[in-house]
Amino acid sequence: MNCGFSNLDWLKKQLLPASAKTDVRFDATIAALGLGVAGQFGRFCNREWMYRPGIQEVAQGDRSFWYVRCAPVTQFTKTELRYFRADSWTDISGQPLSADEEKGLIHFGYTLGRAPLQVRITYNGGYVWEQLEPDDASYPSLVPVDVTSNAAGLDPQKFMLPDELKLAWLLQVKHNWKNYDKLGNDLTKDGDVKSLRFPEDFAPSVEQTITAFKRYQLT
Repeated sequence: MNCGFSNLDWLKKQLLPASAKTDVRFDATIAALGLGVAGQFGRFCNREWMYRPGIQEVAQGDRSFWYVRCAPVTQFTKTELRYFRADSWTDISGQPLSADEEKGLIHFGYTLGRAPLQVRITYNGGYVWEQLEPDDASYPSLVPVDVTSNAAGLDPQKFMLPDELKLAWLLQVKHNWKNYDKLGNDLTKDGDVKSLRFPEDFAPSVEQTITAFKRYQLT
């Protein structure tokens, strides 16, 4: 199962002592921490992480370019316009478009128009990491052909989850795990509500690392 930037088996090995790695009592909590930290990273960086095909994003059309939320991109498959919500989408993929798939940038060649014009972009993109468990029948996962033979001509390695991003995620998960009252002991202490406070601070070096992955794009 996906636990953020790894499967559950791998994350448990990083958080639990050897004697407890087969213990399933904390599985749900560990999965929630992993997914939660990945989600927090996404909000902080204004982007999404996991590779998916057929992603669609709709934005105001008074612009000449757009940075998509889920980069790098294997291919931009369609670009469409409409003026009113009641209108049908018009395919402009044949217009003078250019793209930098590694950065997730598509440039329309000119400012498309003014509000309420909308543009809809369809694309495949994001990072790949192992989400299956070792006892799953299809483990290890196959990297999608759309990545290994991507239309953008990028090195497939660019679509693998960056090591520095995975490390930052693991450091933050460990930081939160360390501060988490796993057995609920603090609830028995009079006047102590530490177990009810989620640690909101970053682990050392994490903020500096994930800032490099920020997406600067107004909607």
